[in-house]
Amino acid sequence: MKFISLTTMIMSAAVLAGIVTAQKEPTGLPCSPRVLAVQFACGTLPLFNGGLPYLYFCEANSTITVIQTCNCASCCNLVNGGQGPGSSCTGT
Repeated sequence: MKFISLTTMIMSAAVLAGIVTAQKEPTGLPCSPRVLAVQFACGTLPLFNGGLPYLYFCEANSTITVIQTCNCASCCNLVNGGQGPGSSCTGT
């Protein structure tokens, strides 16, 4: 019985670690429902980039590709509503 409990605890910890790891890196996660495919956007995750924004591109398959991490809360700037190039993290 102790063996089953220990195995269950180890497996549960592994699953939780996988969830936390997935939240640390948003690349590959689904884009926000408000963001159209093939568009730039700004996002935040508590466990990624210290909770500061990051600039990402919503790919044609509606998954995130991180382009740049920002170094301040208001540094993520979109050009033309995210529809064109030139969006970036600026400021200090």
